[in-house]
Amino acid sequence: TNQPTGSPTTASPTTASPTNQPTLSPTNSPTSSPTDPPTPSPTVPPTSSPTSQYPPLVYDYDNTCNEVPPGGVCTSSPPLQQCQGDCDGNGDCAQGLYCFQRGISQTSVPFCSGTPPEPLVGDNDKDYCTIPPLPPSGYLAYVYDDSGTAFSNYDKTPPLLECEGDCDGDTDCAGDLKCYQRAGLEAVPGCLSGDSTFGQDTSRRDYCYRGATSSPTLSTSPTQLSNSTCAPTPAVSPSPTGPATYIPGQNTLVEADLSLSTGLRAEVIAVSGQRVALSSGQVSAEPFHGKPDGAAVFVDECGGGWTYVSNSEKGDSSKYTGGVGALYFNARNEVIGYKMIQKKTRRNCSGGRTWWATWLTCEEVSGGGVYEVEPKNNNPSIKRKTLLGQNGRNGGAYEGVAYDNRFPDDVNFRPKFFLTEDAPKGPLERFQPSLQALADAKTSGDYSNLLHIDPDGTAQTDYLVITPDTGINTQGTFIWTASLRDGRRNARAYFRNCEGIDVRNGMLYMTCKVDKLLFILDLDAMTYTQSSTIKGAFNDQPDQIASITGVNGDILYFCEDGIKGGESGRSGSGVHARDATGQGYTILQDESEKIKGETTGLAFSPDRKLMIVAYQHEGRIYKIWREDGRPFGGQMLDIRYHFDDTFAT
Repeated sequence: TNQPTGSPTTASPTTASPTNQPTLSPTNSPTSSPTDPPTPSPTVPPTSSPTSQYPPLVYDYDNTCNEVPPGGVCTSSPPLQQCQGDCDGNGDCAQGLYCFQRGISQTSVPFCSGTPPEPLVGDNDKDYCTIPPLPPSGYLAYVYDDSGTAFSNYDKTPPLLECEGDCDGDTDCAGDLKCYQRAGLEAVPGCLSGDSTFGQDTSRRDYCYRGATSSPTLSTSPTQLSNSTCAPTPAVSPSPTGPATYIPGQNTLVEADLSLSTGLRAEVIAVSGQRVALSSGQVSAEPFHGKPDGAAVFVDECGGGWTYVSNSEKGDSSKYTGGVGALYFNARNEVIGYKMIQKKTRRNCSGGRTWWATWLTCEEVSGGGVYEVEPKNNNPSIKRKTLLGQNGRNGGAYEGVAYDNRFPDDVNFRPKFFLTEDAPKGPLERFQPSLQALADAKTSGDYSNLLHIDPDGTAQTDYLVITPDTGINTQGTFIWTASLRDGRRNARAYFRNCEGIDVRNGMLYMTCKVDKLLFILDLDAMTYTQSSTIKGAFNDQPDQIASITGVNGDILYFCEDGIKGGESGRSGSGVHARDATGQGYTILQDESEKIKGETTGLAFSPDRKLMIVAYQHEGRIYKIWREDGRPFGGQMLDIRYHFDDTFAT
């Protein structure tokens, strides 16, 4: 690993035209992926020359009603019918319709006639409900209804093809296909769902499929993509032998609207609302989700490939438009797929991974829950709410999850999960799974129900209560109490609105945004320290950095919220780091008015040759790599701190 320099230099930035990423591996290797969904381009309905056979566009609803004619009064309310607007998402539209998001220059809407009746001159950004485009082959397509009216524009009648519906019996299906009868949103064998754009996996609608398997009952058990056959793993290049060129903190290059440390390159690989470009030359079937937030990386079961899961913080208490998306990579770190793996949730902020390689996604909304998701989940409409945040509570504005399972083989050690809540009285929760559920999971190796059941009534939830030392308010002791009331009172007094959380080597790290504090809890000694994050996380705490990275020159990476005052003169949001001496480094930072707001979702590829990070406001996912082809050294802590100025020296 390259030794960080003592002080960042002030070399003048130069602007380089973005180029392709340096080749990390041979390009003549096979590029097939293990279990990725098909990605052919969808059949998009015509958007030119709308005819009078379609309903006219009507603008009679707005989420504020302040622009709707006449006189700013809504005459309709969701669910909106075909060609009605303004919609903000598919949830505003009647069943079987989707919200057509118009570009600035688009003056027509598929399957609608007329010109959009915009309320203000130049305000041509209102969106309308209409018939979805046909999904790609292999996805569920709701193209027929026996009423003959719901989807007449598709001109589809029985016999229906594979993955088409709605069928009422096998006679509605072509050839030897059968009609798969559903009670809700069960997965249809051989067909893919989970496309929020097409919106054609419709509850209680039945689809034609190939096979003789009987329809199962509705289950809450996790659904995974089949891993029975693994494609060949592409070969990767040998380790580079040239000189190391990465100098953390020496920001000399501007690329893709970022100021980068010397020796780094950057490229945008996904943008909210746009289909993801794949290494095959095709694009993803679904557009990338909005407001990307907390994220993690999971190694593919087949070896070589990996998955980057990313929360979507869209939605509110009544709009279930958030969820979790997944970008799939092969062994050469090329994007080979994207899809949503969790839907119908709200404001999915951060979360955390489990040691059995699933993702826990948190709803940051009143009454929110914590849901468990498989990285390759093939049935995103089914939600698996965990027991976290539910024992004696009616949900909360949950933010992040971390676990302590240092001694999995010790029968006397009970694993623990910690949950933060972004609220003035949001306590830090500690959850311990049921002893019976834990024993069963260890015996079978199946942990899928560990956070969902309490068969023996031994699952335990308690809350943090800290007590500052007399005369020293930056350190003290703590206990865990079963009293939610005491936990909330203590949070309001000492640690309001906590967000980022991580656990390493028996130490819990937690950032709290209102007072800009970093708490470090020694889970064994039951003591804590706190420090300000105004000058960056771990300011004047080199011993804490060394406890995570060691003293060999490695650095600790983390995101920050982008409070104004950064070195770029912009929002200051980016990726920062410290080394074991306490020296701070700006690894990358926004350098353009085109991006602003918080950075989040920091993660590294399994070979550590790619850094992945999100700029939430613009919905951009960046990949960052070293020009010298070497991996990033050091560690990453899943916290976000609150940065008011340049790093203290």
